[in-house]
Amino acid sequence: MRCGSHRWSVSGPFLTLEHEVRPVDRWLHGGSLLWVLAFPVLALTTGFFADDPQAWLLMLGLGFVATHHLLSRWKVLLNLETRTLWHRTGYKETFRGTTYPLESFTSVALYKRGEGPTAGFLITKAYVVALKGPSDTVVLSHSDDREEAAELAQAVSKFLGLGLSVEGGESRSVTARLEEAPLTGERLPDLPYGSGIQFKQDARGLILELPPCGWRPSYAAQGAFAVLIAVAGPVLVLSKLRGMAFDDDFASRMVLIICGFFVAAGAFCGVWVARQATSRWSINASSRGVELTHHGPWRRRKVLRLPRSRIQDVDVRDARTEVSRGRGIVVEHDKGQELLGMDLSKEELEWAGMALRRALATRAGDSSAQLQAS
Repeated sequence: MRCGSHRWSVSGPFLTLEHEVRPVDRWLHGGSLLWVLAFPVLALTTGFFADDPQAWLLMLGLGFVATHHLLSRWKVLLNLETRTLWHRTGYKETFRGTTYPLESFTSVALYKRGEGPTAGFLITKAYVVALKGPSDTVVLSHSDDREEAAELAQAVSKFLGLGLSVEGGESRSVTARLEEAPLTGERLPDLPYGSGIQFKQDARGLILELPPCGWRPSYAAQGAFAVLIAVAGPVLVLSKLRGMAFDDDFASRMVLIICGFFVAAGAFCGVWVARQATSRWSINASSRGVELTHHGPWRRRKVLRLPRSRIQDVDVRDARTEVSRGRGIVVEHDKGQELLGMDLSKEELEWAGMALRRALATRAGDSSAQLQAS
């Protein structure tokens, strides 16, 4: 199995992860180092480039790069017999590496590197697999492919018997990520006081209606700014040009185009904000899977159907979408994740997450039998 440029395997009490080096890379770096070592002899005996400082600096840099690639071979060994983690990731650890006791780690973490102010052209967004503890965090591997990284994280979690935390979520066992008491004839616990969530429960599963986030202060401010653009822009343009005569039809059309641009920009921003503030989620969940419907007065209806076999977890955590970021219910599946119910209270999110996991654990046949018996 592989994760990025690393290959990993499990053999008995050992899990090994090592950087994969192609023969062409080994020959390339080895040849570069030999050329760098031979350069001083050739330069001093023949006189070519002997007095050229740029050539010497170039050879020095080439030698550093070649030595770094030859010595810094990433390797990780998890040993259940000695209960240790042996770790070598750089040239400083070439001959001995670093050893950690496995008891110093409490969970396996999968998270994305490169989000936030450090994200940019030179920093790639990679998924990182790490072991975390109260005092130590050791990166095991990283990959741009989320599926590869998730597969390694789940394997390490099962191998060590530790909980897995995905992108800041709650740390839970891999085998218990979707475990919950199945829905039967009993009714779900009461909703938190004042909640706007609506639900319907029957033998076929569960239907949840999550309320829109509404015109919270940030959306209200953005809406006011959109109105300001649409109204103040044309007023400002017309006030600056007041008293000027426009005999030319072209000049008059240009003024109308500029005013129309401000109105269109404000309308676009206003519709976008209204779309975010008024959109809601409808969720139909059962043991067969979930159907997620995102809709609203300003949004086109979007339906996503996920069979149970594709769903990996339902968790409550901080997450990010293309247009927003916040705490919500994250439905993980084999192709990524869906974030819904943002801006609900903590109690509402925990209730909805629990209800979805229970609905996915429901067996339709068992539920029907119990309902008929009652």
